[in-house]
Amino acid sequence: MVDIHKTVVNLYQDNQDELEIFECEDAFSDTQSFCDHYGYKIEDSCNAILIKSKKPEEFYALFCVLGIDRLDVNHKGKSVLNSKKLSFASREEAELLTQQTYGGISPLGLRQDIKIYIDKNVMTREKVFIGGGNRVSKFFLSPETLVRLTNASVEDLT
Repeated sequence: MVDIHKTVVNLYQDNQDELEIFECEDAFSDTQSFCDHYGYKIEDSCNAILIKSKKPEEFYALFCVLGIDRLDVNHKGKSVLNSKKLSFASREEAELLTQQTYGGISPLGLRQDIKIYIDKNVMTREKVFIGGGNRVSKFFLSPETLVRLTNASVEDLT
């Protein structure tokens, strides 16, 4: 049986028809290792990146980009968040805020005050895979389902 993280278990149970869960080994949880070991395309991966805005006020946001793309933090990230100074959240901050395991953080099951932004390129894929909240599970879902379940905004982030 797949280990479903406590932060996503209810959401998974309510949306099983739209979420395909996949069990993976911790050693192969990182995006490139997962793709190489299990035979999936990196362009179907959707990486979750927690960003901290420092100015004018402090808050956190989660950006989702394809594994082949690079988040443009300094220009597009600042513009989307209307922020003057951004940084990547530390491992400790990410785990504390999301209550999930670093390296498997999911855009699903987050606190409502963490806004989620999905890069427009994600929307071009038929299905993507995301972290399951831990390092031993992934979710496969359509980009449209990802937007709906996270109440995310689609933006040009790369």
